[in-house]
Amino acid sequence: MPIAPELIPKIKMVAPGTVLRRAPDDITMAEFGALIVFLDDIEEQENILQGGFFIGTGFSPEKLYELAKMDGAIILDESVARILAANVQLAPDPTLPTNETGMRHRAAERTARQTQKFVLTISRRRKVITLYYKNHKHQLKEINTLIARISQTVGTVERYKNDLDKKCLRIERDEFLDQVQLIQVTELLNDCVGIMNLLEEIDPYVIETGSEGHLLVLRLNSVREDVDTLARLFVKDYSFNALTDDDIAPVIEKLKSVKPADHEKIAGLLDWPSAAEATLHDINVRPRGYRLLKQMAKIPPGTADKVVDQFKDLVRLGMADEAALLEVEGIGEKRARSIVEGIQHMRNRIVYR
Repeated sequence: MPIAPELIPKIKMVAPGTVLRRAPDDITMAEFGALIVFLDDIEEQENILQGGFFIGTGFSPEKLYELAKMDGAIILDESVARILAANVQLAPDPTLPTNETGMRHRAAERTARQTQKFVLTISRRRKVITLYYKNHKHQLKEINTLIARISQTVGTVERYKNDLDKKCLRIERDEFLDQVQLIQVTELLNDCVGIMNLLEEIDPYVIETGSEGHLLVLRLNSVREDVDTLARLFVKDYSFNALTDDDIAPVIEKLKSVKPADHEKIAGLLDWPSAAEATLHDINVRPRGYRLLKQMAKIPPGTADKVVDQFKDLVRLGMADEAALLEVEGIGEKRARSIVEGIQHMRNRIVYR
């Protein structure tokens, strides 16, 4: 079940490696239970909070652990800087809906619904940490199990990325043969957004691992950056109308909402005239050359725009020599040489692989 975006900041608050998480972990190990409510203004919720005693002291995991030995709720401010009160009894509206069965969890869910605030519970018997925020609920997974599941997904994402790289190389070959079909472009973008969507789905669970998932974050970010860059360059290379960098982000977001393998829709978002999927196999397309200029020659975006304005597409750019490139504003001898060498490198890679 997807995690509500509103819960993400709350999950970050209690992720491993945070100061707050130390206390729930210690409470769980000691087989205590706890009910923690995050409020900045106790007086505003005085109709719900009953009894207990005011503390008003600075927060520390050790203090929170000791206060959890009492039965009532502990009140923290929302920045987790101070412990405001302890041993407080919660009396939320009993008519508010809840699917919980235990008294602590029923009170927590109703309090979150009524106050629209963050409430956290720690189950004494099941040793489970549960988050409630507004109408949302999320139960934290056991960290080792969570990391194992995420690692499997990361492996899958990396395999998809390898397949994507192979497909990209095949398109590069056809680019220099001037034989790229529009269906190849839509298939590659379909694969790109599939990986992007999978990464977005797994992100909340990676956040839940906190400092324990550091290596997983590095691996995922590497894939994310490569796929995002590739998708942006393909959109800029193959859109029917020329797009600025600012135009590309909205197109990518729309592509993420397209159903898998809906190639006609993808072509439409690239502004190609409406055509049946079978027709996409018959439409030959030429890249403008942005991918080569960025990935092989390291040409900055503004200068790349001027090169494309001059040569129009990769086929014409591939026939240009250094002298022709030097006529473009912003292209000096070093950049002209890097473009020519980049083109030759791509040709060699195609010939010898």
